[in-house]
Amino acid sequence: MRITRFGGLLAGTAVLAAGCGTVHASGGGTPSSLTAAARGTAAGTARIAETTTMRLGGMTVSYTATGEFDFAHARGTLSMSAPVGMTMLFLPPKIYLKLPGGAGSSLPKGKTWVALDAKGIGDAAAVPGLGTFGATSPADLLTSLTAISGSVKKLGSGSVRGVAVTEYQVTINPQQAARAAKLPAAQRAGYQQFVASLGGNAITADVWVDKANLVRRVTLSMRLPPAMATGSGSNPGKNTRMTETTDFYDFGIPVHLSAPPAAQVASMGSIISGIGSVSSGSSDNGGGSVNVPSSTPPAASGTLTPAQAMAAEQAVTAFFTALGHHSPAAVAQTVLPAQQSCVSSSMSGAPRITVKSLRIVSAAPAGTGKATVRFAVSVSANLGGQTVPFPLFAPDSGGQPWLETAESGGHWYVDLGASSAFLFSGPC
Repeated sequence: MRITRFGGLLAGTAVLAAGCGTVHASGGGTPSSLTAAARGTAAGTARIAETTTMRLGGMTVSYTATGEFDFAHARGTLSMSAPVGMTMLFLPPKIYLKLPGGAGSSLPKGKTWVALDAKGIGDAAAVPGLGTFGATSPADLLTSLTAISGSVKKLGSGSVRGVAVTEYQVTINPQQAARAAKLPAAQRAGYQQFVASLGGNAITADVWVDKANLVRRVTLSMRLPPAMATGSGSNPGKNTRMTETTDFYDFGIPVHLSAPPAAQVASMGSIISGIGSVSSGSSDNGGGSVNVPSSTPPAASGTLTPAQAMAAEQAVTAFFTALGHHSPAAVAQTVLPAQQSCVSSSMSGAPRITVKSLRIVSAAPAGTGKATVRFAVSVSANLGGQTVPFPLFAPDSGGQPWLETAESGGHWYVDLGASSAFLFSGPC
């Protein structure tokens, strides 16, 4: 699973609480009482704590995000430190997303924030590395709860952060979630894209309400589709689940936010405009040079001597060896000289990578002084103190990861600019 998916899951699941309720059993709760609690909570401010747990086959991965929100004005912030540092700043009509040093995204050089217009949220998925970032906010989670119809199951009493609460439960139909939330058209497109990616599995939502009729916690539980569970086993669709819990507390706090400096912000429009006209290399779209790696290896052309094939394969082996030593400087030395400074900078803050095994499959000519090297590799990453499988490259149509290599100054290097999308290559 690519790191972008973690962020996408964190940002996107809130809308799913909007689906029409299908009753497990009747109880003491009603849609109107839950709606009233959601509306009352949405009229104020609070701190937010989100915990996401993903069960991938036999492993469990958890991470958290915290922030504060002015729900009435849909303004707020969410930050997480693992698996990568990420901050989302909600200032309608824009959402700002910050990644460390632009790592894992196609941001122009020198930019650390990307600005998304609410009406173009769905465009984030078109940008390599951004995935479904920016899909929704905790404010939308509360808004979605006002759309529940049908019966609600009352589960009983308990406490959340020391406050007495009553727990309710509904079952969600993800295909109906976007419509049921009655969201503005500008937001609906992004929601529908995320909902579609989840497939048709039923989703359970639990809601905890206190005696002051404020929502204190919302938990969503769902089975992840295979598209979001790459690397989790031979049958990821049955072995992977995600549970996200959002706590609301410290109601009434002041929320003061400001937009990041304009010089640090890349517009989504400037990034999107370069995609489709550039298959590899760089494009200047008014916000700096943007590199869009190819997702398909170049067609075989020319010839490759045995010595050249060996040199190309050795370049890829050196790349993974340096990556396994967690040395940005060493990794940078294995890529083309023009990309070295960018790669070293883009890998800053990346999680620690362990290369368990590497097998070179083939080296094919890709023009004069160039070769496409296909390989099989087993890679894991330390994410929040937990070790998980971690595919780094987009495979070709046959499912084989690959890297483009090139000769420069009598030496062979990995050419990330012409290669399958590498998670940490950023704008390189």
